[in-house]
Amino acid sequence: MILTKWNSEKWKNDVYAVKCAKRGNDVYRSRVESRFRGLRRYSEDIIFFNPKDRGKKETCALWVTLTYDTKRCLYGEAWENIGIEFNGFMSYLRRNFGKVSSCRVFESFENGYPHIHCILIFKAHSFSVFRDSKGQFRIREKEVIAQGWHSNVDVKAMSSIGGGLSYLKKYLLKGIDLEKADSKGLKTLALCWAYRKRAFSVSGQFRQALTDLINHLHYSNKKSVQTTLFDEQISEDKFNLLAFVPIHVLKLNKNMWFAKLSSIQIESLNQYLSKLKSQYE
Repeated sequence: MILTKWNSEKWKNDVYAVKCAKRGNDVYRSRVESRFRGLRRYSEDIIFFNPKDRGKKETCALWVTLTYDTKRCLYGEAWENIGIEFNGFMSYLRRNFGKVSSCRVFESFENGYPHIHCILIFKAHSFSVFRDSKGQFRIREKEVIAQGWHSNVDVKAMSSIGGGLSYLKKYLLKGIDLEKADSKGLKTLALCWAYRKRAFSVSGQFRQALTDLINHLHYSNKKSVQTTLFDEQISEDKFNLLAFVPIHVLKLNKNMWFAKLSSIQIESLNQYLSKLKSQYE
């Protein structure tokens, strides 16, 4: 992304290049991780039960995995429909359990079919927790929840929100980093792009649920500004958007996120834009 800013001292425009977030690149990964860091930070104190405690355990948060039966349709159709079907699943839960919020991640199996990992927070319902023969924490309402989805469903009781978000982030990172993704991660990245799916989604109600669960959490709407050492407000810079160009036009290092362009780079940019303009005249 090419931006310009008026330089009053030199009486000319300075030109800057800013690397855009693109699915799979380092800027995109950084933005995704930043969002999850915020959620993780606010949720560290939300603990429902101690896994080592032998007493009665309850939780209002579940870890749910929704798979997709390959006999239903081809994988392309599954990707087309999975967002709508997940919304239908959430509507079913709300009809049966009241308000429910979600944080979910799409992932691809090796065969290309999608599945969903999600954290569900129930506003007005608490589940009794037991440990199964494999040491996993479960709830007895699993079959009721499974009736809202057309394929196999796995449900686990969450002892804390922070731990669940860390686990969810692990699945997410598999499919957002092009350079580090394994074969399953590459399929997830490609199919989310091909079918225009967001790799993850956090509902507004989910954020509100975190706020409700942490009674000491507070937000401030006060606008912060940058000041000098003499407490004088620094005026905001105004940038203008000029164009979007491939990185090779500017001969920049692919790992560089921001750069002020030299005269040679500006000339290369002008030549590229002139050539591009002539193609459409």
